[in-house]
Amino acid sequence: MRLSLILLAVVCGLGMGCEPEVGGVCDTDDTKVFTRVRVVPGTNDLVRDVAFDNCSEALCTSTQGSRPYCTKSCETDAECAEAGDGFVCQQIVQFGPLACLDYTPVEECGGGTLPCDCITADGTPSTATLKYCAASPETIAARDAEYGRPVFVIP
Repeated sequence: MRLSLILLAVVCGLGMGCEPEVGGVCDTDDTKVFTRVRVVPGTNDLVRDVAFDNCSEALCTSTQGSRPYCTKSCETDAECAEAGDGFVCQQIVQFGPLACLDYTPVEECGGGTLPCDCITADGTPSTATLKYCAASPETIAARDAEYGRPVFVIP
């Protein structure tokens, strides 16, 4: 067992086919992924679910309708560099608990009479946004080609 882990580390260290987690497939079970992550051209979706076997932060995203892929939280582009060219740190979603630190559920906002979600009390968008490593559909398609996956077609 120990020898296997050492061998794997050596192979990955030599750059012989070990895909970085960020940008990789969220789970080998496509049904599990597509029942949780919406893939719609021109839109983003971000889901946190511990059921995703390949994402250590349990975060799976589709950006601009791309194939869903693992992501991680970040504050700078440098934190996304390990994923490869084309990955940047950005806000993926505008609303919901994964969009901002000061998220407040609608049901806790005075029945909808007070600003809530990622809107501050004065009605302006939150400045406490959360960011994640993200890439364009073209970058994800290039990653798929590099690792021998078939061309992604929206289910």
